[in-house]
Amino acid sequence: MLRVYTLLILLGMFVPFCDSRKPKAMVRINQKALDSVGDEGRKALKAALKTELPDFVDPQESESQYTPNAILDSDVSDFSLKFIPDYGIRLSAAGYVMLKIANHQKIKVSVNITGDISVTQASIGSPFLGVSLCKTTTGEITVAYGEDRLKELWKPLQKYIEITLPEKICLRLSSMIERLNIFMGTLLGLHPLGPETQISYSLTQLPTFTKDYMSLIVNTTLYLLGKPIVLPPHEYSLTLAQEVGSKNAMVSFVISEDLLDSIFFLMQKSGSVNLDITGQLNSKDNQLTTSVLGKLIPEVLRQFPKSMPIVVKARINASPISMIHKNGTSILFSYLLEVLVVSSNSAFKSLFSLDMNVELNLNIILSGVKLQANASLLKDINLKVTSSNVGAFDLSKVKPLITSVVKKPLLDHLNALFDLGAILPTIAQVGYIKPQVSTYEGYFVLSCELHFQK
Repeated sequence: MLRVYTLLILLGMFVPFCDSRKPKAMVRINQKALDSVGDEGRKALKAALKTELPDFVDPQESESQYTPNAILDSDVSDFSLKFIPDYGIRLSAAGYVMLKIANHQKIKVSVNITGDISVTQASIGSPFLGVSLCKTTTGEITVAYGEDRLKELWKPLQKYIEITLPEKICLRLSSMIERLNIFMGTLLGLHPLGPETQISYSLTQLPTFTKDYMSLIVNTTLYLLGKPIVLPPHEYSLTLAQEVGSKNAMVSFVISEDLLDSIFFLMQKSGSVNLDITGQLNSKDNQLTTSVLGKLIPEVLRQFPKSMPIVVKARINASPISMIHKNGTSILFSYLLEVLVVSSNSAFKSLFSLDMNVELNLNIILSGVKLQANASLLKDINLKVTSSNVGAFDLSKVKPLITSVVKKPLLDHLNALFDLGAILPTIAQVGYIKPQVSTYEGYFVLSCELHFQK
């Protein structure tokens, strides 16, 4: 049943929070996902059919009655889930149930079950599943084991089964589907996104259905220290290709530039992308000293004839910009670099500051339920002098030194953050496997299959 829970829980995209701008993403669930839960759905329905039926009273003897205590056994040989265009999901099943009459008699009844599952929205904002239409018909009724007296009751017993059994089965089916709404709540809450940051999702509108898939447009809300942040105004429109993702995938996630920009903006607000770079003071190869820098800028050597350690403080000074094109995904970070001397009393003195632009190529990775990335330099680091306390100097001579001391620590730091990942909508013990990434103008699509952990 876990697979059924997982499939339907993907509908649950949290409660809307504030009215500020929220970046959007899309989740598409394909027919292959419905097919994959067939076995689990069949087992769940079989278990749900183990129930008691109302008493059957002998119409010829008012004080004597045969009581169908329970449905002893059932076999759901055929089970399928199909999308209903513009509506929901249709459940179809066929098989038989075995009725126990009194203590010894057993009757086998073939049944056909059809249920239409609607998807509406609960008062708290999460989707609510229900069976809007159920139809159960009985077929052949045979005596598997019984006494001769059953022959006398055969016609009233048949009528009783034809009236009572379909109603009971539909009630059990509705109860089974409605119980799934409990599992919808397991997605409510905040998912860690990075240091002191979280992400949550909310359904922006009811799902849309075609004969091949179900689509959900979702909002994301980003949090810093448990409070939702207000995103800066941003004009963005998402135009999807007619077909997105792999046709063989079970689930596809559409991730837009707007969503990436918002996540990186949150990282900017939290300060997690900032970095202090210090040299190895006891190392012979330590380049972050005034003596090394003084060879390139004479004024540094004049002000600090005795070698002193240097610290480079990298502070992001503009909102990161994501760029998704057909040939890949990149991100532009703009930093202000402060190059400072550490004096003997631990005070800092600024030597100069630089504007630094770093454009990174992002390789998208899926690990379990986390969307991760690793970054590499797409272009050379760009530097520009913004202020100086050591006079004018030739940046072209200083750039190789700054680049060499900044490049590796910055990439290591950013990749450690990207490795934390963003959790995709899911429930416990379910992961996504066999990912395929397709990039388009303005968004990329992550297509994958479902993996159920035991």
